[in-house]
Amino acid sequence: MKVVIDTGVLLSAIFFGGYAQKIIEAVQQGRIAAYVTREIAEEYDAAIAAMEARTGGRIRKKLAVPFTARLHIVEPKVTTPLCLEAADDKFIACALAANAVYVIGEDKDVTFIGSRRSVKIINAEGVCQLLTLCA
Repeated sequence: MKVVIDTGVLLSAIFFGGYAQKIIEAVQQGRIAAYVTREIAEEYDAAIAAMEARTGGRIRKKLAVPFTARLHIVEPKVTTPLCLEAADDKFIACALAANAVYVIGEDKDVTFIGSRRSVKIINAEGVCQLLTLCA
């Protein structure tokens, strides 16, 4: 299964665990193929560094480092707006470039412009249920 993981889901996995952590572990195990653009990878790095600074260095490096090593980098092919909120565009463009069906995130209110409905937004719990990772 090809997916794009929203930055918030990655941070939740690294700092809090739960369903998000199961997703990251599935990427590490090769059960899920996670795709990023360079822009998303940079956003991951910056967000992790900011959270690490705020928490005094408490981070689950056993999750973050192997996860980032398993990411597949793609170049976005779409440069026009895809969503009403510009912050969502990079994740949808990445999914389109990777031919991924899912963006794993908590924002279910993504409003697409045009016919981009081939990309679905799903939360971490939904992916766990889909892949029977919740056990």
